[in-house]
Amino acid sequence: MRSRAEKKKQFRNALLASAISLLTAGIIVLVTVLCFNTGLLITVLIFAISFAFALAILIILWKKTDLIRNLMYCFHCIKYPESSRKYYCPCCGRKLAGFTDMKYYEDPERFDPSRFMRQRQDVICPFCYSAPRQRILASWGNNNIQLLRNSKILYFAPEYSMMKWFRRNNISLTTADLYDTAADLKLDITNISLPDGSYDIVIANHVLEHVSSYQKALYELNRILRPNGMLLVSFPINTDLDTVAEGGDNTSEDRIRLFGQNDHVRIFGNDSSSLLRSFEFTVNEIELADIGENILPVTGPADYDSNRLFICVK
Repeated sequence: MRSRAEKKKQFRNALLASAISLLTAGIIVLVTVLCFNTGLLITVLIFAISFAFALAILIILWKKTDLIRNLMYCFHCIKYPESSRKYYCPCCGRKLAGFTDMKYYEDPERFDPSRFMRQRQDVICPFCYSAPRQRILASWGNNNIQLLRNSKILYFAPEYSMMKWFRRNNISLTTADLYDTAADLKLDITNISLPDGSYDIVIANHVLEHVSSYQKALYELNRILRPNGMLLVSFPINTDLDTVAEGGDNTSEDRIRLFGQNDHVRIFGNDSSSLLRSFEFTVNEIELADIGENILPVTGPADYDSNRLFICVK
């Protein structure tokens, strides 16, 4: 879910791309007029084609390559010498002077601003937009590269920053989502239309708080795993709660009040490990202290985002 700050940044990027395209088209038209003395109609046509072509190239470079982000990172490195780049994003592999605040608390129609108070907000990577939970998963992945390369992997609701990490490390996987048409498979996590024992590893990072029944989802996730298969799962946890709190049929305002976001239908509590064990998993919890402070493994930006990663073995 994009914050207003993310939307503003994307809008600024769109304006920048348009400005560069206009400048490029203007230069091409100027050269053409000076060299060939073209008429008005031809000049306008050249300008329109040049603008569209330049904009298309910029969009392709932005979507398909890291060229623009690498240029932005070069400016970051010029501005901040290596000695001041003390943070690290394992998702995109960049050393940073710091993470950024995406100002989720300024979007009360989607988030409860009070849930962000007294929590550290500078937790988002400015280049790949990873949050602490993705960086914890990527850090675990860095220590398990061969396991992942030798496994058949299914990733529900794949996250941009983690997909960058998988591509960087040449790890193949299948993506799944019920609504995202870019995913490889259209699957309902509560009723997965796949045979038993289909995958070695399944990833569901902050998915269970959105679905109609987390019980059905966990049953299905266990079913499609092969013997000794692994579920990598995380979800929002409110450490003030002993167990999971369900929302039932609530309005958007109720969900914001109860769970902090308008698209959450539940929030989990301190018994999350034992809850996962009840679905016949052996559960290990990644301790935040084992990851390293340079990726900011903190609770945040909201108080229900405790950033725990559960390694569940069938």
